[in-house]
Amino acid sequence: MIRLDKTLYVSVFDTDWEGHESATYKVLATPYGPLYRGWRRMVDAMVDDAERVI
Repeated sequence: MIRLDKTLYVSVFDTDWEGHESATYKVLATPYGPLYRGWRRMVDAMVDDAERVI
């Protein structure tokens, strides 16, 4: 998952295919779409709770 400002790019891969063969999806906010809001909330929580290593 990559977040650039208000745009999310999401991709996953499995044991059946390599990561470079996986599709990448651009997820934008829509008036009635919970997918963007859910991922955005998860990323914000992850960043807030992260502990800097370097």
